[in-house]
Amino acid sequence: MNTQTEKPLTPLLLLLASYGACFGLMNEKLPVLNRLLYRVPIMRDGHDTNLFSRMFNCSYCTGFHTGWVVWLASSLGSIQGGDTVTNTILFAFASSASCYTLDTSLQWLERP
Repeated sequence: MNTQTEKPLTPLLLLLASYGACFGLMNEKLPVLNRLLYRVPIMRDGHDTNLFSRMFNCSYCTGFHTGWVVWLASSLGSIQGGDTVTNTILFAFASSASCYTLDTSLQWLERP
């Protein structure tokens, strides 16, 4: 793979990827992952909810954590000379965020 011809992921693409991951986690688009995270015994309270149960109710909190995870994944890809799998996954999250934003905007414009 010729890394000199590849362009690095732009910050906008990384932000869109973070938004896609945030939206997916908050809306349980991958229920297996959400169920697994809900079972992690970290910071449980009296209502038997854990850190992730509370975090997924706050887009600010979830966005913060998806942001650093996406950034690390992107950095890992550039350290390894442009890891195609990592960049593909990040682009998929960016695509999901873009599609959701466009679809929601068009639905808003089509309202009577």
